[in-house]
Amino acid sequence: MTIQAGDIISYNGEKNTIATEPLKPYLETRSDVGFIFKSTALVRGYIGTWKIKNNKLYLVSLIGFIEKNNQVGLNYLFPNKTEVFASWFSGDIRIPEGDLIQKINLGYASVFARDRVLNFNKGLFISETVKDNINQKI
Repeated sequence: MTIQAGDIISYNGEKNTIATEPLKPYLETRSDVGFIFKSTALVRGYIGTWKIKNNKLYLVSLIGFIEKNNQVGLNYLFPNKTEVFASWFSGDIRIPEGDLIQKINLGYASVFARDRVLNFNKGLFISETVKDNINQKI
């Protein structure tokens, strides 16, 4: 698998690419949704944009591709919504930061100087940690 184009998150006033797919658990509950393979760098067929507001994770935008290469937006999954509270997501969102230390052509496996890890429980922001990867053995 090629390096994947990541979703985007607005956090602390900055937009960052993430190495996590917070929409995946929700999509696993929807048998009626069919995003298509767009390219080797976008196997999942969509890119979501996220924000944290009042310690809650929200999906605020979506660009996805469905049958016949039609492009869809947030309305495809959530009709008449401009943002959606991600109550389905529990786990970590990894934000790679700094210089690229090791390029790995596999999903989100490349190693950057730091990983900022945001932890969520049912869409609620729990904690933040920063992992220094420069001094780690690769």
